[in-house]
Amino acid sequence: MRVLVLFMCAWACQGREFVDKMDRYLIACHTTDFTCFKRQYTALRDNVILGNVKLAIDNFEPFSVQYGSDCVRIEGWTESELIGIGMDGSSKELTLALELPVYMKQVKNVTNCSKPALEFTNNDQYSHTLMEFNGNATISVTFPFTLLKKKGDIYLVLDQEQVDALVDIPRPWSLTCSSLDPEAAELNQASDWAYDIVQHVEAAKDFAVPFTGRLRTAFQRIPLKRLMLLYPEEDYSDLQFAFIDPIVLL
Repeated sequence: MRVLVLFMCAWACQGREFVDKMDRYLIACHTTDFTCFKRQYTALRDNVILGNVKLAIDNFEPFSVQYGSDCVRIEGWTESELIGIGMDGSSKELTLALELPVYMKQVKNVTNCSKPALEFTNNDQYSHTLMEFNGNATISVTFPFTLLKKKGDIYLVLDQEQVDALVDIPRPWSLTCSSLDPEAAELNQASDWAYDIVQHVEAAKDFAVPFTGRLRTAFQRIPLKRLMLLYPEEDYSDLQFAFIDPIVLL
């Protein structure tokens, strides 16, 4: 009996510890507070989406694509930010807009590379050096959803998302300038290389979905009241709100 009591105490303490830790990084927001939603996303990104042992979410692995005998690793999700959010209770859709830097780096001796959607044919021209490039991406993701009531709590169950991904590969100098300036020529070559990489992968499917799909896992394991606060006149079944970062509109 004493062993059973000790086990129950340990189980209860572990459960309370889990709740306490959840309270530290789960931010609940009213539907009128976009600034709060931005902070909420950052907290979820760092403590849940990128990996959480308590919620059985594995650590996030950057996307790598095979490039000849090497790989190109594409990263940036750890610095992603929420720039828009909307929820439509009538159509049952949750929409998020994310912005992030994109870091591309050619690496050797990597075994877990994905095959490109289109086979590379001109990667030999960059075999003399390991290429790198920094760009930006904007991701729009729309989740159809249903509401599930379980043990007195309501959960937002997200279905398969629709993702649009725009990867910006800026060209810092013109071809004329690059022909006269070695530094500009090198930067333009890196831009051309990055553009070629983007053309050979499916940015939405390969780069975005492995990350955005983790939002489905997070929402189905966290009660909605821990993320979204209601005013007295509101109900989760018919919420209507939308925000976009004003900077994006400039």
